[in-house]
Amino acid sequence: MKDLRVLEASEVGSYLHGLWRTSLFRESTYVAGWVERFAQHPAAFAEMSDVELETPHFATYFGLTYHRTYDEDAISDLYYLHEIVHAALLTYEPDLLFTAWYRRMASIEFSASLETEGNVYVHLPELRERSFADEIWADRFLGGQRRLGPGILDIIRQERYRAMQSPDPMDYCEQQIAAYARQNFEWATMWRLPMSDQRPAYLHVEAHMSRLRAGEVSADAHGTWLGQSGDIPFPDQARLFAPVYWNNKLSYRLRKL
Repeated sequence: MKDLRVLEASEVGSYLHGLWRTSLFRESTYVAGWVERFAQHPAAFAEMSDVELETPHFATYFGLTYHRTYDEDAISDLYYLHEIVHAALLTYEPDLLFTAWYRRMASIEFSASLETEGNVYVHLPELRERSFADEIWADRFLGGQRRLGPGILDIIRQERYRAMQSPDPMDYCEQQIAAYARQNFEWATMWRLPMSDQRPAYLHVEAHMSRLRAGEVSADAHGTWLGQSGDIPFPDQARLFAPVYWNNKLSYRLRKL
């Protein structure tokens, strides 16, 4: 984490507007709705100081969005949309039991991925031809949009959930979806590890982010909190999860946000 910038809620919308690289995202009311939800609270942005550790770190959970560089404009916009959707969906509870926390995090991950890997193409039909060159899971549903209208979103949700639980062994895209779910489980277990006060790491995040969302922590104090462990927030979790993420990356070549 370097070049950290912590924004007041009132600054977030204009900052995100400057990140969009396509007019499609800049002018979309669908995207603007997610920005409005994300901009209810202070937000932090930073460059990565260690790409290998920080790319997989899911900093969105602890109130930080890392900048990433993509050659394709639409894929860059999809990355930032995924992060703000995820942040907008997140809720925090200071005393949540781990099993309840895991259920909540898995549900939010499911919804955020569904939104930015499926639903977004329904809301922004022009996006598909500008994004990934390879086949994506959403392709199999987009042809039915004209016939089914908004009902296609329910079908996409049901099929995503089924693929996550019972992937077709002959379907590469469904196998990827199931693999992501298993990876999320491994990520979650690392946040159960105790910190110096013997409280699990996830409870430190829940307590701080609850106070930030309640307006009890200033934007500047949030920046200080993010830097309390040095260049990488929650470095133990970053170091433990990075090998899992990169090893899984070796088994497939399609890019995931």
